[in-house]
Amino acid sequence: MSAEALSCYTTNLKEHFRLTDPGAERKLATGFTLSVRLDGLDGTLAFSHHDRVAPDFGYRGAHHWDDALSALRGEFARQGDVLAVANCRNLPWSPSHLVRDVPHWLRLTARDDDRWLVVDDFDALLPEGRQLPYSGWADGAELRALLAPLPGLDTVTHQRDVYALGGGPAWVPDPGNHRWLEHGAGRFDPHSGDWVRGTVASLTLLRDLLSSDPQALVGYAEDLWAAARHHQYLHRAEPAVAAAWSELSRSLRYAAQSAARGRPRPSLVRTAFDRIITAIGPDEAAAAGPTAMSAGTAW
Repeated sequence: MSAEALSCYTTNLKEHFRLTDPGAERKLATGFTLSVRLDGLDGTLAFSHHDRVAPDFGYRGAHHWDDALSALRGEFARQGDVLAVANCRNLPWSPSHLVRDVPHWLRLTARDDDRWLVVDDFDALLPEGRQLPYSGWADGAELRALLAPLPGLDTVTHQRDVYALGGGPAWVPDPGNHRWLEHGAGRFDPHSGDWVRGTVASLTLLRDLLSSDPQALVGYAEDLWAAARHHQYLHRAEPAVAAAWSELSRSLRYAAQSAARGRPRPSLVRTAFDRIITAIGPDEAAAAGPTAMSAGTAW
């Protein structure tokens, strides 16, 4: 199973859980779905891409680097691997380096005194360029620079962090804090919200919205790109379905770029969604259900 077909979060999430659960890859893949929360922050949509990865897994944060480093050492001692939150602006191997603030998960997989082995398995062609997997040692100062606190982010980007662990909204540290993820730190809001649940129902909603609202298309294009990556991975043994998801991703990215230039292409958007809804077929449509919102879903 290629890591290339996953998003930046799920690529490294999968590798982290594989260390303690050989079945983690299969469980994550079979949990891929798409559900849309209609009452997200500031009137935006929020997206859930998969079942809850683990009820007790969640964010930690610290304002001071010494506190963050101490916690990272503790989690590494317990787990032998730590998922940490970086900013693509600070990652020399990212095509967004020095360009824009984007949350990004990477792994700390080994320690040698003050040095840490930083691993990022994400591989994708992005609007800014190609991101290739990375592995390299960082000393204390270099690690601090990689994991520097993110600034305040726009609502759509912030909600990607809030729902990155699946299911209901997770607690996320405030801007200005170093961030990482820990076992035993899961804090989730039990409020279910107003959701459209299931892949087909969500695609139908998004087709109607994004084909008529170019601004929404531009705002949510990255969320749909992530969904396409997940479902290509899920359907990698079904070439026709995987190809339809890939075409949806390409078409929406092109349409979003065109809309940003003031030239919306509603027919292209609608056709791309109709193609994937048809490819998924009635059996999967009937099977699509609300499991992505279950607060108790675990590995």
